[in-house]
Order: sequence, then structure tokens, then C-alpha cells
Amino acid sequence: MRHLTLLCLVFTAGWWLGGPAAREGTAAGGPPDFAAVVARVDPSVVRVIVRSSTASADRSRDDGVGAGFVVDPAGLIVTSRHVVSGAQRIVVTLPGHGALDATLVGQDEATDTALLRVAVGGLAPLPAADPRRLRVGEWILACGSPYSMANSWSVGIVSGLGRTNVGVGPRSLRDFIQTDAAANLGNSGGPLLDGDGRVVGVMTAILSRTGGHQGVALAVPIDVVLAAVARMRGGPTAAQPPTLGLRVRELPSVADTPPGLLVTGFDAGSSALDSGLLVRDVVLQADGLPLRRTADLQRAVWAKTRGQVVVLVIQRDRRRFEVRVPLR
Repeated sequence: MRHLTLLCLVFTAGWWLGGPAAREGTAAGGPPDFAAVVARVDPSVVRVIVRSSTASADRSRDDGVGAGFVVDPAGLIVTSRHVVSGAQRIVVTLPGHGALDATLVGQDEATDTALLRVAVGGLAPLPAADPRRLRVGEWILACGSPYSMANSWSVGIVSGLGRTNVGVGPRSLRDFIQTDAAANLGNSGGPLLDGDGRVVGVMTAILSRTGGHQGVALAVPIDVVLAAVARMRGGPTAAQPPTLGLRVRELPSVADTPPGLLVTGFDAGSSALDSGLLVRDVVLQADGLPLRRTADLQRAVWAKTRGQVVVLVIQRDRRRFEVRVPLR
């Protein structure tokens, strides 16, 4: 027993001394103050209950109950589209306000995002972080309504980034955040937060052979979600992400060669083609960010709205130049 105690002390000292640099809300070398984070953000997280919704055949995604969070003081709330799809009535349970009827402002199938409105003002929206700054292994918090238990919190780490072809969630999205924070049916639409209490993603699905938590949960990056919210503010029609009309494929990784995506073709009416891009051009960057995967380009485009411009850095015949492409 004495040897075990000494071993634990040595391990603990090494962990504290070798831990990452402190951040806001994080003790030096230690985990965040989870209790303080939850106390601060919990009033902005809601339970979403759906009446007479369309049944879902996907057991990894819930039907009839989910979560959401405030994104605008005027009563706007984000949740997952599949939670409210086909609903005849949506009820939101907001801490301090009880059960409120919610109206559907808009929905975006491509990102599995829905925007709700409740007739309450003066709400506190959750702050958002840049999910592109996440690191695998970073502390993370998830909140939802598993088995209809409102505002249920769990803690884990970022298990993976840029997950694609996972078989669940919005099938066209190529850039999920993976976490091992406990998630069950009812967590969809809830926020995924960093250790400072800033939203980095919205929970959308779990990978499970039982229908319950098995350590793999997926979230849509918050910058993609907020861009979808901006598109949906115009009304309750299904929003569509913008497009470049550009077809690309990933290039093999070669030493001393910058990463990039090879242009292989264009869609009809492509704004990229109209902007002067050619087949066999290599797209190196989008808005200053390097492109290593097709998901990187999708992320850059879907984080914007139609009419905005994405700035691409192109390589053609060993020459580099910028192309400004309006999104349609």
C-alpha cells in the first residue's frame, strides 16, 4: 500500500509539472474548473421536447428529445435539425423560465442545424471559440438531455478532428469533431465546449451498437453551424450551404511539396470556373488556411454565406497567385 501511495504521488507530481500552460478557467498544469464553467453557462442550455415528430430509423440519433443553447439574446436557440424534423409542436425548457413553446425559424439539412425562437428576451448567448484551434487530447465538456434529463453534463477530451465518412450524422459533412465525453440519445443539439466554456461544436450523433454511450460522439464545428444560422434567419425554409462549384481531389504527401488540392472539374454554373480557375490547378489555401484535405475546403466554404467571397491561393505552372471566388 505504501509503494502504491508513493507511485501515485510521483505520477501526480509529474502530471502537474508537465501539463499544458494555464489558460483562463484552468489551474496551472491541471484540468479546468468544470464546476465554475457549468455554473456560468448552464442557464443558456435548454432541453428540447418534440411532439408528434417523424420517427427516425437511425438508432444513433434521437427522436422526440434533445438539447439546444441560446445564440441570440432575442430568444434564438440552436439545436439539431433531426431532433425537430417533422415536429407539430416544439417545447423548450429554459432554466429560470420553465417550458416555452418554440417556433421553427429555419433548418439546414446539410449541417443538421435548426434555429428556434422563444418569446423571451434578454437571454445570455453562449460564446463561441474557433474550433480550428482545437487540439486532440484537449479537455472538452458536453451537455444534453439524455433520456430526457435536462442539462446533463459530461467531461472528456477531443478524441479526433476532421472525422469524415462516419456513417451517421449529416452525410455530406466531412469535418466532425470526435469526443469521448459521455453522450446518449437526447444529447443531440447540445453544445460541446472547451475548458473555458466556449462552444466549439454542436452534438449531432453517436457511434453505438447498443443505442447508448460507447465512447464515440460526434459534433458539427460551431463556425459551420453559425454560418448556417446566418443563412436561416430569413425564414423557415431549408437553407443550403454555399458552393464554389469546384471538384478537387487530395494530392499525395510528398516531402518539400506544399499541401494542396488538385482541381479535377467544375459544376455547371460554377463560380470558380467563372473566376478563372482551370483543371489541374492546385488550390493551396482558402482564406489563408492551408488545404490538406477536401474537408478543409468544404469547411472554409460552409463557414460562409452566399454572396461572400473566399480567397484561394492557386499554384499553376510553379506560379502562385490569389483568386477571389464569390459563393453561390
